[in-house]
Amino acid sequence: MKRIPITFVAICLVLKFISALGFCSETNISAADYLAMQPKPNFKPGYHLPKLTRWGGTMSFEARVELARNWGYALEYGGYANLNDVKTKLQNTNSIESRVCALAASEPRQFQLAVLLDRNFPKPVPDEFWVRDQQGRFTDGKNTWEDSSDAKFHKVVSPESPDEYWQKVAESFTKPLKLIHQQASIAIVLNGGEYGVGVPRWDSAAWASDPHVLAARGNRSWFEYASERKAHYEQIIAKTIREALPDRELYIYYKTSSESRRRTGEEHWKESAYDSAVIGNISDLPNFECYYQHGNTGWTGDNDMLTRFLDSVGYNQGLGAPLNYNWVCGGWTRGGKNDFSDIPHYMGFLKCLYTAGMIGGTAGYFTYPKGGFAVPFPADNPPQWLLQMIALSRVHALFSHIEPFLQQGYLLPGPLRHQWSKDQPAYEFPTGDPGIRVMARKLRTGPHWLVTIWATVGEDRQVEVEIPELGRLSLIARASGAVYHVTTSGGKITATLLDKDGVLPTGDLPIIELNQ
Repeated sequence: MKRIPITFVAICLVLKFISALGFCSETNISAADYLAMQPKPNFKPGYHLPKLTRWGGTMSFEARVELARNWGYALEYGGYANLNDVKTKLQNTNSIESRVCALAASEPRQFQLAVLLDRNFPKPVPDEFWVRDQQGRFTDGKNTWEDSSDAKFHKVVSPESPDEYWQKVAESFTKPLKLIHQQASIAIVLNGGEYGVGVPRWDSAAWASDPHVLAARGNRSWFEYASERKAHYEQIIAKTIREALPDRELYIYYKTSSESRRRTGEEHWKESAYDSAVIGNISDLPNFECYYQHGNTGWTGDNDMLTRFLDSVGYNQGLGAPLNYNWVCGGWTRGGKNDFSDIPHYMGFLKCLYTAGMIGGTAGYFTYPKGGFAVPFPADNPPQWLLQMIALSRVHALFSHIEPFLQQGYLLPGPLRHQWSKDQPAYEFPTGDPGIRVMARKLRTGPHWLVTIWATVGEDRQVEVEIPELGRLSLIARASGAVYHVTTSGGKITATLLDKDGVLPTGDLPIIELNQ
């Protein structure tokens, strides 16, 4: 190995120290510049996966354009589509929002528009919207709704609130979408949810004080009742948006599945959830929450993220919904602590999600950085939210080349039952190594399998796994995941590693033939 002169190392350390003191401000770059410097993902020409989206504070115009041009993301309109804000900005042809719409209108195939739904309810809010007790008094609850001069008092949304007002809500949400749509087609609408009818954990005590609600509930559990009422009101909103945007690709409501919270012998997950079987059709695709160390133990432990995810996948498979579009995050700063996954393990997890039927997702980040998402940063220290977006893009690009496995294939169940939900398969293949996760899909036509293997802990290593119809395979498990295309011919099994570089998975992609 060639030795680096000590003087050179010393100079580098001095320069790094000076830069850290702020004397080399020229080292700060924008997100767009950083993206332009990175190896671009290689998307298959003409692929049909939906564009990726993002949830977080607004980025610069240049970063939005770069992500849409080269990284598989929809073109981000901006913040929440508030009616007054949309009117003002679209009237100003020099505004970023006007420029975004003009770009989307000029190149609709390249720049597909994504919009965040505004969730402000129109005033005045009728009294019938809120829970009231036997004496007609408003009931104090624990949710975030506020309609009182007393900030400590929170009214509770009634599960029996009037449809007429919900129709006004739907129209209020949709008006700004229509204005944007006059300028450019909208491909994806993201509805962040978390409004309206709450979950039993927070609101059932208040509901129980309202005789009208109790009578309507009947003998149903609060879980059953809340799921039905939530679906009823959200259908009003979804129908109005779908009618206004018939050419959209996706309307995604956060979130349609909480079955990832099920645990063996426990029913308390229903206290904070709605039933996917009831609310699933309010969104164009099922979507699950996959946030690192948020209500889970990360990649390993007794409540790990992949086990949780596959619980939701199994439930939705039973509902006839094999594909999904999910909300993903590799961690964010919480309580002053950087609670992040490393990027290779995050990519390995994402490869497992796609293998399980994910066809796209929303890159979430839930801490507002100092100065926002548009401020420059040191070139050698890019923000975590941007690195996570890059990771999602690169995995999305990999699966654009093997899209038939998603659209024309199926997830193999594996030999075991899910460790929490014994009524459904695990959708995994055991190796005897608890730090290794293996999943597989089968193309419906032809002898083609897709096998993904992920080392959640420990060094990269060679692992053997048994796949029915294939036999025993010897594969390399990596922190960044490894995706294999497996074929059989004349009794011979051939396993080809697709992502030779786990973190640059389309950099040296072999030719993939699926037409045998």
